[in-house]
Amino acid sequence: MDALTLAQPVLVLGAIVPTALLGRWAARRLGQPEVVGEISVCLLLGVLLVTRFGWGGAHSPGKDVLAELGHLGLALFLVGAAHEIRGGASRLSGRAVAWLTVGSALLPMAAGALLAVWVLRYGGPRLRGGADTPALVLLLIVSLAVTAVPVLAGILKDRRMQHTETGRLAMASAVTIDAVTWVLLALSVALATGDGGVGRAGAVLAGGALGAYAVRRLAAAAPVRTAAAAHPTAVLVLVAAAAFGAATATGQLGLTEVFGAALMGLALPADGERGPFTRAAGTLGRAGRVALPLLFTITGTSLAVGPDAVFSWPAVALGTGLAIAGKLIGSYLGARAGARSHREGLRLAALMNTRGLTEIVVLQTGYSAGILTSGLYLALIIMALVTTALSGPLLWVADRRTRPVPVGAEPTLLPAER
Repeated sequence: MDALTLAQPVLVLGAIVPTALLGRWAARRLGQPEVVGEISVCLLLGVLLVTRFGWGGAHSPGKDVLAELGHLGLALFLVGAAHEIRGGASRLSGRAVAWLTVGSALLPMAAGALLAVWVLRYGGPRLRGGADTPALVLLLIVSLAVTAVPVLAGILKDRRMQHTETGRLAMASAVTIDAVTWVLLALSVALATGDGGVGRAGAVLAGGALGAYAVRRLAAAAPVRTAAAAHPTAVLVLVAAAAFGAATATGQLGLTEVFGAALMGLALPADGERGPFTRAAGTLGRAGRVALPLLFTITGTSLAVGPDAVFSWPAVALGTGLAIAGKLIGSYLGARAGARSHREGLRLAALMNTRGLTEIVVLQTGYSAGILTSGLYLALIIMALVTTALSGPLLWVADRRTRPVPVGAEPTLLPAER
């Protein structure tokens, strides 16, 4: 690679870093989750690189390398996010969790099915694409059902709600829903591959679950815990290597790399904030989070040069409207059926509407697997950003409408993610 060829990806990387920081800063200033600003500006940067500077096509120097780094960052991020699901699930049980989970999952899934019907019937071939119909329908169902555990945890922390009953209830329900949606996402990708993909997906998931269980039991053994506590750096290296191996294996088996990384995160024991396995998962998750702007930017270039590139305002409006209505109504009704108060039902509905990075991972997986066209992917990205950005304002409205505000003590809208 000559100096000029090497200079282009270096310059692109140099542009991505300040752009991502600018997006985070702008989001904080607006009281929004950082991911909303970061994804928005990085996607725009990708489009700008193609339209103004001619970089980002299939044969652009260094694009493949940057794309691989972005996917590696996604895999590492999922190790931390999946492990956070294990540690974040509260010990609540019973009627309240069950009803909130049912309401916050089933009605959004029905809304996703309605969106799929519209796309198949009225979306047109450029928006609908050539994906297998069951795979597309299932992916849209999953897309509208997601609640982002990592971003939800950030919102609860920033609003000092992580130890409240409402916060723990929201987290427990979100963990349950995301566990189900990961399985459905794997099935959607398997349906898209055809040629026995469903059977292979079942075998991979079963084998992965057994492997995760074996890793968890091994890590829980007293000698392993003692050795891990004495050598945390070795634990970090081993976990990173195992995550890379698991991601590579599931990618080669047709389920994309994200499933192997998620399984690795779920396999690690939840050994407390200072435990070596939790610290290793957190370190890998933070390292992956740093690399995610690469993936967002490269995706932006793909949106600009894709042969099926199309922007559909009806898809944006319908997808966003159905996503918001499904989550808010379903979560509120589920909370009320679980004997929660009117005020708590409104707050839980606002929290469960958060989609954030988990939604982005789902959409990126569907886009990479060829299930989503670039137009439908962009419409759902906008939906994810809008629903995440609404979390703070909706909580503020719920508090204003359900309790008196003392003079001089106006509620403060806090940023939702650090």
